[in-house]
Formats: sequence, C-alpha cells, structure tokens
Amino acid sequence: MENYDKASVIEAKHKRQTQQEMNELQRDMKYQVQEEKADTESKIAMKKDVIQSRDASIQLYKDEQKSLQEKLQKLNEKQQDLAMK
Repeated sequence: MENYDKASVIEAKHKRQTQQEMNELQRDMKYQVQEEKADTESKIAMKKDVIQSRDASIQLYKDEQKSLQEKLQKLNEKQQDLAMK
C-alpha cells in the first residue's frame, strides 16, 4: 500500500510539472508567429495527453490501494474469527 501511495505522490508531482510546462507554452504563444504557434499547440496537446495519462495512473494507484485495504480488513476479520474458535 505504501508503494502505491508513493507512486501516486510521484505521479502527482510529475503532473504538476507538466501542467506548469504547458502553462508556460500557452503564455509564450502570445509572442509567437503563426508557424511557431502551430508547433506550440502540438506540444500543448502532447502535454494534455501526458496529464490525462498521469490522472489515470493516479486513479489506478488509488483504486489498487483501496482494494488492498479491503483485503487487509477481510484478513483481519478472518484472524479475529479464527482466534475466537
């Protein structure tokens, strides 16, 4: 569970970094000629894809962590039931 938590934190950090890079590209577009804007728009689209991918990874890690917590809870219940017998 700890590994999923760490991975989720790392993904969130990379997502923020990518978001900042995308914001910089968007600000720079103001000072670009049309040909440069097309290239920058392509880079922004790629950054958006990366952000969506990171969001999906974060959600997957959270789902896996929740599943592991449920399994741990069930194992604890089983242990208590066996201890009572």
